[in-house]
Amino acid sequence: MTITPDALAALKAPFLGTAQEAGIDFVYAQDHDGRVRAVRRLVDFACSELVKHREKKQDDDEDGLTVQVCSMLKIGGVKAVHNASVGGHCDIVVEERDDFLWLAEAKIHSSYSWLDKGFQQLSTRYSTGNYGQDQGDVLIYCFVQNPMVVVSKWREELVTRNPDVSTSDGEDENPLSFVSTHKHECSGLDFGVRHKAVSLYWNPKDK
Repeated sequence: MTITPDALAALKAPFLGTAQEAGIDFVYAQDHDGRVRAVRRLVDFACSELVKHREKKQDDDEDGLTVQVCSMLKIGGVKAVHNASVGGHCDIVVEERDDFLWLAEAKIHSSYSWLDKGFQQLSTRYSTGNYGQDQGDVLIYCFVQNPMVVVSKWREELVTRNPDVSTSDGEDENPLSFVSTHKHECSGLDFGVRHKAVSLYWNPKDK
């Protein structure tokens, strides 16, 4: 689906800085990198909605939270499926034209071995690592205080547990996320994973 830059800018103008803008970017993306950027922005908006209403999420489990993320992605125009079969039952599967495939695995933080399990599932079970299928997310639902500590410690643990992995701060400048890169065992290409904390701690002190 092609559109001129001027027409795309006019279409997006009323929605700048919103999930609608990211949805338009995803629908009209002309390459895989554009699709990845757009779907991650939509994930950010979806996770932000979870955080805003975290008082209602305290009893939700991993599947319940992830279904909500998928539902919000669908509203944004993304074909997101929960628990779809791609090498197994992956938490979030997004497919688009040109053989695009983006995956996410979601974990409630309880231990770093549990987060590593999610990383291994995403990296070695569900993903192909092929061109246009070489990016994914690990979403970390944090019901504990100070997710900055969780993210920092997980970044250290990830490299310790997986010496072939390198990390960087990523492009979104979010201190609650980072990016890892390693050679995918199946394709031999670089596989990029964004690790993103979703802050769901809620303990009001007004009562």
